[in-house]
Formats: sequence, structure tokens, C-alpha cells
Amino acid sequence: MTATAPTPRRALRGFTIVELLVTVAIIAILMGLLVGGLRGALGSAKKTKELNGLRGVHAAWYQYANNYEENLLPGFLDVQAQANWQVTYSNTSGQQLPRAVTQTYPWRLARFMDNPYGTLVGYLDGEVPVQDTDGDGQPDPPGDEPSQPWDDGAVPPAWAANAVGQRSSLISLQPAFSYNALYVGGWYESNGAVSVPRFQNSTWTRAGNASSQLTGGLVATKLAGISRTTELVVFASGTYRAVGNYKSTANPEDRVPGCAWIVPPVVAQTPVWEPFTGLQQGLGAGTPFSSFAPQAGVSDTGVLAVNVQEAVPLRRYNNLVAAIRADGSTESMSIGALMDMRMWIDAADRGDFTHDD
Repeated sequence: MTATAPTPRRALRGFTIVELLVTVAIIAILMGLLVGGLRGALGSAKKTKELNGLRGVHAAWYQYANNYEENLLPGFLDVQAQANWQVTYSNTSGQQLPRAVTQTYPWRLARFMDNPYGTLVGYLDGEVPVQDTDGDGQPDPPGDEPSQPWDDGAVPPAWAANAVGQRSSLISLQPAFSYNALYVGGWYESNGAVSVPRFQNSTWTRAGNASSQLTGGLVATKLAGISRTTELVVFASGTYRAVGNYKSTANPEDRVPGCAWIVPPVVAQTPVWEPFTGLQQGLGAGTPFSSFAPQAGVSDTGVLAVNVQEAVPLRRYNNLVAAIRADGSTESMSIGALMDMRMWIDAADRGDFTHDD
């Protein structure tokens, strides 16, 4: 009987260290691409939701004007102005609010909105602590939350002192969308029994005609009176910030508290904000205007320079500012693009427009 020789078995070869490292590197690259894609898709979805929220606010703003004989929503009514006009406002539960809380636009607009809470402060979902400010043993209903501190040590303006931290002041002071209140609707401050919008009687000149001064006409108060509806910004994402330079990377501004108003890069002749270029830091209100000029087509450096503590643009979700114009068109815009003063003042006839205080 002939014995069959056993078939030799091939020795199994393991992965070398180099092969393992290459495999791990490939997996890491693929995971990075996947995570980056998911983050981008999530940011895009959030931006779309933000722009849809802006459209809802604009629709309510438009309805307000239709209900009040084309008078635009006032951007600000100080406590005395509300008393002069004999107006009061209530929250979503029907409770009358203190006039210190209703100086800004949100509670005046809320009754024209289907979901004012979700639209105006939905960006803070999960960030607002559960509170019981009335002591009834139950969490406060949506809309009753007090305002949160603004970032970077920004001190609230004096007129807001009696509103900060009060019930329902989150919506009134820190909504997601900021109103171009100085130049649309009007910022009404009172002198006794008289309430007039700020800059109502300011003087300015047309381009190429410096010898001819005009007075008034800077504040749009009637819907039909807006001549450049496709350009004029009505609402934009904004916040209230202290003086400093702010760089937006990896969406750090997504949950920054909002602000009920926003100002253009220059207010009258006071430089407020612009893309930081290394030259403008700390200009302040006393700096000659020649060293800070608004204009169209400014490039964006990715850093916002705030020279005077104020309400300024905020870059949520994709490092761009969500804005809506008077005609209802929305756009995600860079800080540089927003430097054109024609986007903020309907009467402005040039990108570097200014006027007297």
C-alpha cells in the first residue's frame, strides 16, 4: 500500500504594520469626509430653516402694515412713547406685559405670527434653562423665559435695564431676527408728550450735490413709501456685542443670543462695525470718519470688527448673515456685502452714504 504524502499547508501571512497604518489612514480620511459632509448638510438644513423663519417674520411684518393703513411696524417705542400712544401689549398667554419689556418689536408682531416662540427663539432650543419664575411649581410656558446674558461681556443699553431678566424678555430682547429699527418703522424716543423717530430731522446730501442739504426722509414709516424694496434690508440675524474682533469658525455663533434690533455699519457718522483688516480696531465714536468708510463691494476677512458696543450682524450656521429685504427676498450674506449703506437706508443713494446726527 502506497502512502500519500500530505499536502503542504501554505503559511498564513498577517498584515504588516505599514499596511495597517495605510488602512487606518484611509478609514480616517473617509470618516473625515463623511463627518464634514454631514456637518455641511446639517448646517445647510439649519440655514434653510432660518431663512424660512425670516420669511414668516416678514409676512407678519407685511400683515401688520396692511392692518395699520400701511404704517410700518415701529422698531422701538420707549416707555413714554407707549404711554403717549396709549398702547399695551400682551404675551402668548394673554398677560399684559410691562412697558419696559415691550419697547422692541417682537411682542407687537407676535399676534400676527402662527408660532412666535418657535420662530423667534427656536435657535436656543435646549439651551434655555427650565425655570419657574412665578413660583407656581410648574415650568414657565414658552415665551415667559427671561433674557440671557449677551456674550463677551456686552452691557445692555440703559433703556433695557428694567427689562433684562424679566419674564417674557427673552423674546423681546433676544429674538433670532433683528429689525433695521433705526431706518425702518422708526426708533421712537420721547421728549415729554412728543414721540418722534430718531433721525427724523437729520440732514444729508445727495451724491454729487454736496452744496444742497436735505432734511428728513431717512426713516421709512409707510410701506408704500419704500422706493427700493429689492435692496432695503428689513430683518437680519444679529446680536449685541461689546467692542472687539469676532472670528467665526466651525459655527461658534449658532446659539449666540440674538437681538431685537440691528444697526448699519455706520450710524449717522459713527463707525460701528466692518470686516476687520487690522486697521480699525478700537476706532470708537470720536474717530474721524475718513478712517472708516462704508462702501459697496467690500471683501470679507472672516473677522467682524465692532468699534462701538451695539447690535451687529451675526453669522449663524454657515458663517453668513441671513437677511430679508422689503420685497420678501432672502439671502445669506457676508459681512463685506452688508457694508453698502443703500441696503440699510431707503434714501441712501451711494454705498458710502452718511448723514448728520
